[in-house]
Amino acid sequence: MKKNIKNYLALVTLLFLSFGLFAQQGNIIIPKDMNTALPVDPKITTGKLDNGIKYYIRKNEKPKNRAELRLVVNVGSILEDEDQRGLAHFCEHMAFNGTKNFEENHIVSFLESIGMKFGAEVNAYTGFDETVYMLTIPMENKSFLDTGFMILSDWAHNVAYTAEEIDKERGVIHEEWRLGRGANDRMMREYFPVMFHNSHYAERLPIGKMDIVDNCPHDALRRFYKDWYRPDLQAVVAVGDFDVKEVENYIKRYFSPIKLKELPRERKLYDVPDHKKPLVSIVSDKENPYTMLQMYIKHDKAEEGTYQAYRNNIVRSLFSSMLSNRLSEKLNEKDPPFMFAYGGYSNLIRTKDAFMLMAMAKNNKVEESLKILVEETERIKRHGFTITELERQKIEMLSGIEKMYNERDKQKSSAYVGEYQRNYLHNESIPGIEYEFELYKKFLPTIKVEELNMLVEKYVTDKNTVIVVTLPEKKSIVKPEKKELLKIIKDVRSQKDIEAYVDKVSNEPLINTDPKPGKVVSTKDIKEFEAKEITLSNGVKVVLKKTDFKNDEILMQAYSLGGNSLYGIEDDFSASYADNVINNSGLANFDNIELKKMLAGKIVSVSPWISEMQEGLRGRSTPKDFETMLQLVHLYFTSPRKDSKAYDNFISEQENMLKNREASPRTAFGDTITVTMAQHHPRRMPTTIEDLKEADHKQMLKIYKERFENAGDFTFFFVGNFDMEIMTSLLEVYLGSLPSSNKNETWKDLGIRDAKGVIEKTVHKGVEPKATVFMSFQGESKYDFDTRLKMKVLTSILTIRLRENIREKQGGVYSISCWARNSHYPVEKYNIGIYFGCAPSNVDNLVNSVFDEIKMIKKDGGTQANLDKVTKNMLRTRETKVRENNFWLGTLKHYYYHNEDFSEFAKYEEAVRNIKVEDIIEVANKYINKENYIKVVLLPEKGTKEKDE
Repeated sequence: MKKNIKNYLALVTLLFLSFGLFAQQGNIIIPKDMNTALPVDPKITTGKLDNGIKYYIRKNEKPKNRAELRLVVNVGSILEDEDQRGLAHFCEHMAFNGTKNFEENHIVSFLESIGMKFGAEVNAYTGFDETVYMLTIPMENKSFLDTGFMILSDWAHNVAYTAEEIDKERGVIHEEWRLGRGANDRMMREYFPVMFHNSHYAERLPIGKMDIVDNCPHDALRRFYKDWYRPDLQAVVAVGDFDVKEVENYIKRYFSPIKLKELPRERKLYDVPDHKKPLVSIVSDKENPYTMLQMYIKHDKAEEGTYQAYRNNIVRSLFSSMLSNRLSEKLNEKDPPFMFAYGGYSNLIRTKDAFMLMAMAKNNKVEESLKILVEETERIKRHGFTITELERQKIEMLSGIEKMYNERDKQKSSAYVGEYQRNYLHNESIPGIEYEFELYKKFLPTIKVEELNMLVEKYVTDKNTVIVVTLPEKKSIVKPEKKELLKIIKDVRSQKDIEAYVDKVSNEPLINTDPKPGKVVSTKDIKEFEAKEITLSNGVKVVLKKTDFKNDEILMQAYSLGGNSLYGIEDDFSASYADNVINNSGLANFDNIELKKMLAGKIVSVSPWISEMQEGLRGRSTPKDFETMLQLVHLYFTSPRKDSKAYDNFISEQENMLKNREASPRTAFGDTITVTMAQHHPRRMPTTIEDLKEADHKQMLKIYKERFENAGDFTFFFVGNFDMEIMTSLLEVYLGSLPSSNKNETWKDLGIRDAKGVIEKTVHKGVEPKATVFMSFQGESKYDFDTRLKMKVLTSILTIRLRENIREKQGGVYSISCWARNSHYPVEKYNIGIYFGCAPSNVDNLVNSVFDEIKMIKKDGGTQANLDKVTKNMLRTRETKVRENNFWLGTLKHYYYHNEDFSEFAKYEEAVRNIKVEDIIEVANKYINKENYIKVVLLPEKGTKEKDE
């Protein structure tokens, strides 16, 4: 153990020295008074108008030609009067239903006309304490930005609230409420009054009460808006590829005229009262498939904005990570009582933080899970963390902040707006990543293990403790007693024989023997993608695309053909689960925990996978840790590890989940869809506990090795910021040395085919007054660029039409989606799906409305206006995506896997622009066939009555 401590201390010292910590090269000076406020990043322009509106502006070119705009309102459901429960959220909806400058739904229509997508780039949300409106504006036309600020200003003080639009929107909100109903919602409504004991929060869920939403007088809604939507409670945030001064002028022009309200209502901050004794809520529900154990110890809100507060946040983060690491290690012990566990300190609500312990317990293992959670906190209280744990976590933290620093000029605008929003609402400091990096380098060496160890005494108390248990309601599951849970906590804390934690760390290198390198035997340029393809002497093919989209990122994908299709039905489960078990087993001589410790401080991940027709690996790293990523790849080919505990624990988890999966109505619904579409093919039937017995550990390892024994038929893709010469030499070592043969496998056609004709099924499951409808039109189609593109445009137009008719006009749904999926292998086919939730009594009417819209689009192609909206959005999306590494990784793999002509890539923009309404009419008539579709409807169990609360 001493040797390990020495090694870690040496490593940390070396790392800190590399940052100049001991050389005092940092360019910031920590003030003697640590309660001094941190500075604001000089790259942010901030201000406050005379009426009280605060604003944040920052120029940022990631993504180019885009601006992220936010209207942040320091108001949420917590401020509702008793007759307004649900109306804060209602106000958010009404912002899209008419303002001074935009009638009815013209805001959404206008924004879609300039290429924005409702939901993705036009959205809003309401919480307990805030309401936030979000726009992503394209920038090639200055008038768009101007209009964007006009819209924000309208939302801030000029929403119309016409009686007609209020009444139309009631149905949409009711359907949003209906969509959220289910086991989780029912249980939450039971335990919230306990968690937020004697607090306003227990009675102000944002969705509210439907009898109020459905029946409130129009003036009750207008009163909320008039009382709370005012300049002293609002902020405007703008980050994007624009001129800062110009944006500041827009803000002053559109927001300065808003007048301060005379005698405004007090904007209260609602506390959660303290309670001396622990409170317990144990809730079961017959539709709940999981057992969750949650323990909260509530604390007063931590201070924000000062040097001391910043340092405290680092300390709390270290504590939370080390505690969670210890709990994660429990998952690698024999038959752990839970499938997931977490511990740490975090924000709870606006006025309260909480120390939290959580676990997803196995059936009838709540007591055992609670014992372990409490025991680990008690172990820390008595023996503390170890030096090696702390230093390893410091390394991890430094690596994370260093990566953010290295990517400082490539940060997306959406990340900045979130940060500035939190500054306005929570006083989170915004000194900028350069300053924060220096703070980490200054503060981390000063944090000692003794300081971390003292936190347990502060965090873990009986006062303000709440225990929440949610579990399935079934005969085989025994509901724990409240007094028994409290007794467990008391007994553990008085237990005498809690041993100190031993931090086991291996000193072995990741790879003991240097691999015998291969050679690059051929190279060719792929001009269409500005990429290079190389072939190594063992047959491994590597495709490389160097980019500058991120400074500190390299992404990897690899595949070969075959997958679990090559194995008989008797090996289906062994083949399907092999990758999961290997992923949980570690590598070579290192179990999973040892491997994670060895990789501490490295930004790297690699995971193997096996699908029906392929096997491969996914990975990511920084340029600095790229060699480690290749070493992990090498080991996943050559040294997969057999770990009986990992296998036993995985099977135990699956068995536990399967025992309860039938409880969920959505599971029954999804199973019916899958089985029906595949015509009850054995490989598409739901997994049962009996099936798990066929998943043999020895066979899993055999199958995995067979899938990865021949690297010669693998193709690797690497996208990111790398040096080509260094990259090539490392590829020769770690990929060129992989075992290979002349064997070239491919997948096997299992004969799974979609059902034909008209098939309609109804599933009766669940007690809530809600229905879910799935419709699928499927058949054969060419897997070519033109077909896929036009089908995507068709379904995007249909989505707009369905939303406008079924949501906005009828108020029948909260959301409705339509999509196209095209498959190449094993046969060329397509699927056009439609999905929505609604009232059970409204299913037939809305299904008929869907068919009416389909009939119309077959005649008019969805209109030129809708076609323009969709194609503009596709082009704008493409413009942004081509500057992201993930896009290129997926694109390269797609073209290779489907053996497509590289030249088609450059045709995309022209092809999109050339799509005509007549093309949509043709595709709609060809592929949406009313004589060949599947409809599955989920309805509540017979006898269920619709109710609002």
